[in-house]
Amino acid sequence: MIELPIISRACKAARNEQRKALAATCDTASIAFVGSAFLQPLVAGHANALLVVGALASFVALQGALHYILYRVED
Repeated sequence: MIELPIISRACKAARNEQRKALAATCDTASIAFVGSAFLQPLVAGHANALLVVGALASFVALQGALHYILYRVED
């Protein structure tokens, strides 16, 4: 018979650190989208309106996810 190890639920501090790491990833991805899809073409003079709108929409969505995740951090 195979026995499965019992995995205990993570403590509050571990859950908070996981949430903060996920929030940092969302923040980094949103800044990368803005830098690569908005600022770089704008500086190069090859701005595309659809690309700018997509970059700003992804930035807003990821920032919203970041704030939602950080709101769930426990005291």
